[in-house]
Amino acid sequence: MTVRMFPTNRVPQVRAMLAVKNLSQNCRNVFYVPLEKSLVKAGLDSDRVPKDGAKLLHVNGQDLFLTIFPINTTRNITSDFMKPKYGQIERITLEYSALISLGFKRFKNSPYEDDAIEFLNRAPETQDDVIELLEELPSGFVKDYEFGLGLNGQYRFIVDVVEELSSCTEIIISESYPTGIADGGEKFFISAKDFYETRKEMDRITDNCQWAARSVKEATVYKIFAGKIGLPEKVVKSVQKPLRKFFTAVAQGEEPLSEDEQEEMLRLLTRNTSRIAEEKPEKLTVLKREIELVTLDRLIERYESMMKDKKLKEKDWQLFLSENPFILNLGFGYPVITVQDQASVGGRKLSGKGDKIADFLVKNSMTNNTAIIEIKTPREKLLNKKPFREGVYTSSAILSGSINQVLAQKHQFQRSIANIKEDSKIHDIESYSVHCCLIIGTMPSGEEQQESFELFRCNSKDVEIITFDELLEKLKQLQNFLISDNL
Repeated sequence: MTVRMFPTNRVPQVRAMLAVKNLSQNCRNVFYVPLEKSLVKAGLDSDRVPKDGAKLLHVNGQDLFLTIFPINTTRNITSDFMKPKYGQIERITLEYSALISLGFKRFKNSPYEDDAIEFLNRAPETQDDVIELLEELPSGFVKDYEFGLGLNGQYRFIVDVVEELSSCTEIIISESYPTGIADGGEKFFISAKDFYETRKEMDRITDNCQWAARSVKEATVYKIFAGKIGLPEKVVKSVQKPLRKFFTAVAQGEEPLSEDEQEEMLRLLTRNTSRIAEEKPEKLTVLKREIELVTLDRLIERYESMMKDKKLKEKDWQLFLSENPFILNLGFGYPVITVQDQASVGGRKLSGKGDKIADFLVKNSMTNNTAIIEIKTPREKLLNKKPFREGVYTSSAILSGSINQVLAQKHQFQRSIANIKEDSKIHDIESYSVHCCLIIGTMPSGEEQQESFELFRCNSKDVEIITFDELLEKLKQLQNFLISDNL
């Protein structure tokens, strides 16, 4: 006869009850009614506990929101049982639109998907209805009422920071209000996008740290067991120390690694790239995206810093764009690659001296058609200060002169293209229709000035004019695109 250590016919664990109270047609309060034995275990007098239990949830169909009242309902936490889960925050409210954007699935496939009133008319009426409602809460929230509703443990830091930064007693996750304090300091609004991005960033940090911990644990166990059976230990120093230091420092926003440790990280990644691409291609895609974002963040920071520096000259901007030709690609509607910076467009070679010099000579990577880019500085004025007529401003001398300069370069290049290709041994460039681009100044601030500038440059059919702040905005739009995700 086989004796089972754990019988398979276990008696289902009795759960605490939920009481639903109708306030009006569209409003419900949900109360947690604890088991008598849970009260006894916690040393609580049942006579001092409200008969209806403790308020756990409020569904409001009139103002379209859902409020959670976080209390400790976990049975094995005796000292804090039935007490507030947080020190200061008493309520967490989610607006209806925020619920939907964060992934609330209820009625997602029904004809009432976009009908908030119908949605909340179906507010829970029974305990089963409440359980179904909780199961469909967005990621990041506790969904079992017997484990204390509120944020999951790994996101407790959100509440901790709100309590540290304010005296607010309510967190409201909103689709329509930005993150900040309101209502005399009682409510702390968190935009749905900020909540999503914060949770996503915390998940990333957790994954990184868990990965580092697994590597260290595996190496430690190997070291112990290998020594016991007389086998040589595995050398793990190059993996163990950099990873542990890296993820700790990144989580704190510090400079993560020394040059030697960075080299080790790159060698480690390079050795495993093929295997990662084969076994977990999505992880490699995420890593590539993270690297692109970090690089783009630094590029934008440097660009903004240069925009504020009034001492920089044309050569400084030419060097910056030469080091970051990716920015030039944003100024065109087709894929471009740089042929040469500071290119002679009228001499025997692209590196010749004494001729007309274009700041950048680029080409379409698919058709080889060339383009000339002339760089000025953000300080250049695009329009004259005084209007030519009321509300009409004319182009400045520097703007008109720069246009003539790049047109002269284009003319000389088209005349000399054959000799340039022959003498420079660069044959994959063509002058089908040489495109000219001028990067100069910043967008005028006044409405009339902006109108005059747009009218002027839209009629400049031979030279495309782009301002420095427009290029910066293109970088920021790309940054937003990379970090965005469907909420």
